[in-house]
Parts: sequence; C-alpha cells; structure tokens
Amino acid sequence: MWPQLLTAAVAVLAASTPCLAQQSEALPQASSVGSSEAPSQDSSSSSQEPFKPSTGFQGIDGTATESGGAGEVPHRRHVFYVGGQRVAVTGGTNIVNQLYTEQLIPAKGVTQPNPLVFFHGGGFSGTTWLQTPDNRRGWASYFLDKGYAVYILDHTSIARSPRDPALTVINTATAEAAEAGFSAVERYNRYPQAYLHNQWPGNGSVGDPVFDGWYRSFIQIPPDFATQEIAMAAAGCELLRLIGPSFLVAHSYGGLFPWVIADKCSKSVQGIVGVEPDTSPFANYIRGFPTIIPTRPWGLTNSPLQYDPPAASPSDLIQTTVGEDTAAKRSCQLQAEPAKKLPNLSNVPVYVYTTEASIHITFAHCTIAYLRQVGIKDLTWQKLADIGIKGNGHFSFIEKNNLAIANVVNKWIVSKAGPKRP
Repeated sequence: MWPQLLTAAVAVLAASTPCLAQQSEALPQASSVGSSEAPSQDSSSSSQEPFKPSTGFQGIDGTATESGGAGEVPHRRHVFYVGGQRVAVTGGTNIVNQLYTEQLIPAKGVTQPNPLVFFHGGGFSGTTWLQTPDNRRGWASYFLDKGYAVYILDHTSIARSPRDPALTVINTATAEAAEAGFSAVERYNRYPQAYLHNQWPGNGSVGDPVFDGWYRSFIQIPPDFATQEIAMAAAGCELLRLIGPSFLVAHSYGGLFPWVIADKCSKSVQGIVGVEPDTSPFANYIRGFPTIIPTRPWGLTNSPLQYDPPAASPSDLIQTTVGEDTAAKRSCQLQAEPAKKLPNLSNVPVYVYTTEASIHITFAHCTIAYLRQVGIKDLTWQKLADIGIKGNGHFSFIEKNNLAIANVVNKWIVSKAGPKRP
C-alpha cells in the first residue's frame, strides 16, 4: 500500500529531500539476534550455501511456521540487523537506521542461485509477505517451496526496524480509505477499471473478518521518504554485500528502494520485480482523475539519483507533460528530450506488472515510459489481464489468485537468474 492516501500536505512532505542530520559513523557488520528451525522430514544440505548470521543469538526466540495450517513450507529462520550509524546522544551513543532482516531458508535446502529480498508497501511491515489474511499460502512460502533463500525486511524506521528519533511518524489510511483504494474498489468506482475487481478474499469491508484481520496489520510510517531512501540504500547495499546478487521484489511504496539500492550497488542486484511499484515519475495520481500531486522530484525517487549528464538538483531534470489526461489513462510527467540517463540502472533487468482493476492501470505506463527514457535496457511490463489473470487490485499478492501471479513472476526470475552480473 502506498501512503499517497494520506493528505496532500503529506505528499508535499514526501517531495522534500533532507539529508540525515546527525553526525554519524557507519556500522560495519550485521548484528544477529535470533534463530529458529521448523521441523522437516528432509534435512538434506543446500546446493547453494546461504549467508549464515553470526552465532550466539540473544534476545529473540523466533517461532518458525510449521507445515500444515495455511500450507506453509518448512524452513529455518534467522533474524538479524544490517546497516545503521552510531550517533552521539546525551550520555553516549545510539544506533539509527538499522534494517530488520528476516532470513528464511527452505528446510529441504536452497536450490536457486539468487536470493529474493522482499520490500513491503507503505503502512505495512514484512509480515505482509508471509501469508494471506484469509490464511492461505503467501509469497514467502511459495518461493521457499521453489528453493529460494528469502529475505523479508521491515524498512528502516518502521515496525521492527527501530525508528530514528529525528523522524516523525504518521497514521496511514483509514479503514474506509483502505476499502475505497484497495479491497473494495469496485463499490466506490473512482476510476473506470475499478468495476473489474473481483479477486479480494471476502467482501473487502469493515466487519468482514478477512478485511478486519488485514487492516489490523496497518502501521504508522515516517513521511520523510527522502531520508528513508538514503538509509535504505546504505543498509540495502550492506545486506546484498553479505548475501550476494539478489532479486529485489517490491510492492507499492516499497518500490522506491530498489532504485536507490541499484543506483548505489548495481552489480549486487540481479534484477528488480515491481509489484505495482508506486514510483510514477514526478507525480502521483492515487487520488484519481483529475488530481495530480507533485512528488518524487528526482523522477523515480525523492532522494538524488546519479544521472548522466549529472543533475545537481531536481531543477536540472526538465519536465514535460506527455499524453492526454483522462480518467482511464493519465498524462505523464517525463523528462524533456534529450533525457538524462541512469547508467547505474541501465543493465539491471526490470520486471513490472500491473493488474486489471487497480488504479495503477491508469498511470503505470508513466513509470514504464520513464524507465525506457532513462535507459533501462532489459525491461518487461506485464499487464496481467493480457495473459488471462484478471480481476486483481493493488494487493494482488494476497488476493485469491496470488499463487498464479507468483508463478508468472517466478518464470521471469528463473529466466534472469545466474551468477554475478558483469
């Protein structure tokens, strides 16, 4: 989910690009705090040795999911933190911007060459990937079953990643806004394609046990997205240094972070999967036609990217409006040609999918046009309806046909997997 359902004032805050204010010192190592092991009838060793956090765990006694129930896959679980900086505080030092990381290793062993790193949407934590709100198998178990090492994150200053005291937090969408934007869009009819939505498990409304269980997982978020992007780039690259070239799988506002991570350490990114990433260039459209809210002044992000020719400030990215603005297909804010490129991203394979009934179907083409404009060489945009997967909204990975979608994503990942990219 994306925090654009918040007030216009928050969207303006998101467009700012403040730097980390504290005098800080980077921390060099991951900090491991817990582990557990799910029972398994197959204890064979992995053909691909995963990263092993340090031993001597303290503090967290994790409980791994057993098989049965929601059909979860037996696995080993480790919890650790990466990144962060030491900052001076009264009486000593503190640590900020450390990244909670949950490693899940299939009990039958890792058979895939590249790990998967999952980035959650705005207003949620990494638990969103574990199972569906109606207790079916989630994407974490699907990919564990396929032999991947899975890494689930809580973004910096969110949930189990301790909040930087310098950042404020705000509430996310009300239950009613969540209905209108995600779970029951067909009843609110705020854009022409909304009526096609039919894959939500349950009726998508307050009082329905599936909706109520899902809505209880909403959490507060920091609205200073630029500062969070900077912290996530540092911690994300530290994680990839430990675990090796990985696929970054990101939903909604979590889609901001693969761009800044790949811009900083592109050779550690095997590929990027955008699950309706909320990174439409320079603008957001989530309030529906005709509203356009300026945001993401660096194109895809709120914090600086390394353009060529260089852009010293957002004003160096000359914008132009492309296309007629309609409720079914929004106009785009792109760069005026000749466009500046993003050379660090150019060789990273990118896969973006868009569902039939999400509001993203009205503006996802803008993100795709911008990715082409900045020089992404290996770019796939899949409209799920074009391959017969219909009726989905923005939270497709937890909807009734979530595993059919995961299967499509997995085919692309397998096609791009392999050793470290040149």
